[in-house]
Amino acid sequence: MNSATLNAAGDAPVLVAVVNDPHDLTRAREQGWYRIPLSHAPPRVAADFIAFYQTAAFPPEERWAVRWFAPVREYRLTTRRELIPGEPDHPRAADRYYRVDIGSLSPLPSPIVSRRLRRITFIRTTMDRLLAAREINDLWIRTPAQERLWQAFQQAGLEADIEQRYPLLDDSPLTADFAVFCEKGRIAIIVAGDVGVAAAADTTEDVQVHESSSLDYLLARGNWHALLIDRVDAETIGACLEQIRAYAAT
Repeated sequence: MNSATLNAAGDAPVLVAVVNDPHDLTRAREQGWYRIPLSHAPPRVAADFIAFYQTAAFPPEERWAVRWFAPVREYRLTTRRELIPGEPDHPRAADRYYRVDIGSLSPLPSPIVSRRLRRITFIRTTMDRLLAAREINDLWIRTPAQERLWQAFQQAGLEADIEQRYPLLDDSPLTADFAVFCEKGRIAIIVAGDVGVAAAADTTEDVQVHESSSLDYLLARGNWHALLIDRVDAETIGACLEQIRAYAAT
């Protein structure tokens, strides 16, 4: 795909999909299609382009990074048996999948790496972000509140210690807006209204930054220290940074 075409794509929507089986990437390259299980599909599947995050199933020099993308031609629902007729007796043969018909795979200018070995879910981004990204955090489309926090973390020199949309529990889809990793532990920062887990906080306190006992209980088995931010302004950003530093120093 030439640079003029990519530049014209601009803010075209891109779905970053997780590839757990190298055979799926081979099919994408050689047969021009990719599959997404309906049971694990994101709420919005449609996009103009699809990119592929390669997991630990790939060789060491290829894993934990996004390296390839392709234009999307068509989506349709089908079954695994129809997609892979050579395995008619597979336990999931009757399961339904999105078949994503795609054009030729193109390499990204630079691999987009995951700085930590984390569970990646589907990511919706744009072509501009995909082409400019150097690591997974660069892909996320942030809300205004999240963007203000992210800029504050960068200015405070915390960027290397923070992951965005980080899974809170291995067996749950809940994520933190930001996860801060310290020598003493890790902090889940949740902006009220931005992430589903924030609604689980059993509190009506009108405070700017506070620790939620409900979230602490929910995340205890994940060894998270939780901070719920009710609104983002200069005061709350300062309080958030103070609590991060205080926790890291304990």
